[in-house]
Amino acid sequence: MKPNSSRTIKQPPARKPAHPLPADPVELNIDSLSYDGRGVGRYQGKTAFIANALPGEQVLARLTEEKARFYQGHADTVISPSKHRIEPACPHYQQCGGCDLQHLDNQAQLELKQTQVLEQLERIGHTKPANIRAPLTAVSWHYRRSARIGINQLADGEPIIGFRRRGSHLLTQIDSCAVLDARVSDIFSRVREALRDSGDIRYITQLDLNLGDQDGYLSLRLKRRLTDEHLEIFTELADHYSLNLQYQVIGAEQSDAPAQLSSYHLGEQVLAFRPGDFIQVNASINQQMISEACQLLDLKPEDRVLDMFCGLGNFSLPVAHSGALVTGVEGSLSMVEQAQRNAQQNQLHHCRFFCANLADDLKGLQWFKQDYNKIIIDPPRTGAASLIPQICRLKPELILYISCNPGALARDSQLLNEEGYQLQEFLVMDMFPQTHHVESMALFVRGKKKSPKKKLFTGKGISR
Repeated sequence: MKPNSSRTIKQPPARKPAHPLPADPVELNIDSLSYDGRGVGRYQGKTAFIANALPGEQVLARLTEEKARFYQGHADTVISPSKHRIEPACPHYQQCGGCDLQHLDNQAQLELKQTQVLEQLERIGHTKPANIRAPLTAVSWHYRRSARIGINQLADGEPIIGFRRRGSHLLTQIDSCAVLDARVSDIFSRVREALRDSGDIRYITQLDLNLGDQDGYLSLRLKRRLTDEHLEIFTELADHYSLNLQYQVIGAEQSDAPAQLSSYHLGEQVLAFRPGDFIQVNASINQQMISEACQLLDLKPEDRVLDMFCGLGNFSLPVAHSGALVTGVEGSLSMVEQAQRNAQQNQLHHCRFFCANLADDLKGLQWFKQDYNKIIIDPPRTGAASLIPQICRLKPELILYISCNPGALARDSQLLNEEGYQLQEFLVMDMFPQTHHVESMALFVRGKKKSPKKKLFTGKGISR
């Protein structure tokens, strides 16, 4: 085997199924695509989720696991391919777990994602948008500006540098990444070459990349301090990519922030960030998303906007630039402090930021007692179910919801609908091409709150 060739750590044997699985591949017709990018068919009366299969295809699939209600497997042979099937661009695609839709053309990926979100809105949220806007799109390759890369070592000393293998916590060896920013897409092979013959590297568990417009961070997570040799290796690697080297020993105090922070532009604003701060992975879509959000909010200088889960001020600063008074709230104190510094650096003095757990009861907090006519929420994947009733009591005219989880958006849409908010505008954003993940934007407009349905008199409990 060549030193740089792709290879993976052996997986432990799979658990034996409750019933023997077919020894040979079975022929299946694929009817749809699941929310995690697998083809959906039927086998012996059960749903079968088949990786590397697309709607409309007939495949020979090897079943790998049987659950109580479904099978899991992988398409070994495509008998009749979909017209949307394409050859994956990445040589590591079949092993690496970073992408799962490279075999589907980009336009079909986006159409599928939009359809899936709309279906969940209707099925779970019992709502339909009054208007569906055109999706936001950009380049489909080399877009990702942040990534977590695993580091391990084989018994023979060979370094393993890569992402997790499909369906496993183990790493797969890769040489380059087709979705990672082109500035660092070859970092895997370069790190592996540098670490080869450098001794034990198993105390180095991961390497995080976070890129700004011009520079960024190469951050290491360690079980103990770097040896002098490894410090020299990673210093040279960081210099090669024009990145700031940071490292954190597990269990030790956080390392100090670098003297010079990395940053990215949003229109006329510059947002600085530190290692570990959350930034949107797709810079081009982020630019478009902010522009679309400001347009949907129809911002005016007299507006009072509440930005919840504000992070570094990704929405807050551009909204404040319009002249609106902005209050940003975030659960991470360090990110709140950075958002404040970003506002000061951009001379946006009508921004204020607060730290709060947005899953808690907020009514006693002073900033929450203010009047807001427009609210932005950009929650994590869990959504904002506990927050919805609270912000609706503020009676804003508009609520703009940014979602990275269609199921949470659908559930929260129903909650908003019950509070009298109608889904007026909706669009998807191609934030994560080549993967099943989708980002959505939904604008809710205040209407009349629904009255609870009256229960029909049944006559129970009356004795004659």
